[in-house]
Amino acid sequence: MSQYRLEDALGFLVGMAGRSLSNSVQRTFSEHGYNVTTEHWIILVQLWNQDGLTQLELAERTGKDQASISRLIQNMLNRELIYRMRDADDARCKRIHLTESGKDQQEKLMELVKQTLTEVTEGITEEDLATTKRVLKKIASKNSATNRIFEKVDRKKGENE
Repeated sequence: MSQYRLEDALGFLVGMAGRSLSNSVQRTFSEHGYNVTTEHWIILVQLWNQDGLTQLELAERTGKDQASISRLIQNMLNRELIYRMRDADDARCKRIHLTESGKDQQEKLMELVKQTLTEVTEGITEEDLATTKRVLKKIASKNSATNRIFEKVDRKKGENE
């Protein structure tokens, strides 16, 4: 029987690349004095794009489970990046909104992430990056929950073009 080489396994490589990228972004945030994690970043981006989402909408858009989103939201509330507000039409529903601090950090955090991505992808062609993204989206779309995320993003992209 041939030996299984973990370092050649797609899932292992994708996981390692994801953790490496996440760690690079986290380090950049910390070095610049931001008390924001990469997990917060994912939620902030969603709210910068559309403030006032529900926890369920955030879970769906980020591919995270409800328990993880709940803990993340609580942590972001404690850091005063977001606040909850009852929905005007449905009092049972709470919407998540950005605080002024959450809004104010957008430009600088976006700049830091772009800078980090430029550094970690140095020497990789735009064509290779585009191919990598396309292939990863195809793999991710095999999962029905993930596929819904991409369908919504693609629909929104079409509306904005």
